[in-house]
Amino acid sequence: MANALLLAIALLAQDGGMTTQGPNTPPSDEYGYVAWCYGALGGYASLYDKVMPEVTRIEKAFPGPDGVQAALKTYPELRAQAQKDMKVMTSAITAAEKASPRPISQYGAAQIKRGSAIWQGADSVGKARLAQMWMSWSPPGDCERRAKALETKSSILGKALNYNAAPAEPTPTEPAPPPPAAETPVLQPIAEPAAKPAAQPVSAPIGAVPAAKPLAQKPAAQKPAPKPAAPPVAANEVIIDPANPAPCAGSLLPAKRGGKNVLICKAD
Repeated sequence: MANALLLAIALLAQDGGMTTQGPNTPPSDEYGYVAWCYGALGGYASLYDKVMPEVTRIEKAFPGPDGVQAALKTYPELRAQAQKDMKVMTSAITAAEKASPRPISQYGAAQIKRGSAIWQGADSVGKARLAQMWMSWSPPGDCERRAKALETKSSILGKALNYNAAPAEPTPTEPAPPPPAAETPVLQPIAEPAAKPAAQPVSAPIGAVPAAKPLAQKPAAQKPAPKPAAPPVAANEVIIDPANPAPCAGSLLPAKRGGKNVLICKAD
């Protein structure tokens, strides 16, 4: 933690560095300096709409070597740059307040107020005088540079504080004992049931009709074996139907052809 405190002392000038040198001068420490710059730039940007009509009149009355339009073009650019620099300062101020080991936001708010106070007489002077002061003012040239340096240091400091404030590693706890094993139930021998007496045949009541016995099934009639197919008709056979006889030049022999009784005429 000592290193982090040394960084904080160097960053925020805790040994008397947070001091001011005059009512309109920025403080010497970086955090207060950047806060003062933020207030001064904010007052400058907020007067833009109020002073521009008189600034335009002055530029037209006393044109520069580059002409009126070139001169008037620079003022919107200056306001845009001021607003851009204020964002950089806001980031630096926020980082410093987060990294500081003690509260500093009230001190920063006071320096912002001091920076904006350089424009507190804007309502008590004439328009021409206020416009001339606004046209000739510029913030300290190192406001942006010191804001970036402040944010870098604050980031380093924040990491150092977080490292030193890291909680110690938790002490490993002893593992819980395993739950007791379930007892194995002891199996008791099961008594065998007493043997039942053999069933006595029940005599049929008198007059009871005996159950009909199933009829014996007759064996299925076997089909006659198929007759052998008739021999094919020879090329020299002439089949004659007995029902329609025809003359034969040879011998007639009885035969079966196609399941019919026929006569075959064979040449002698």
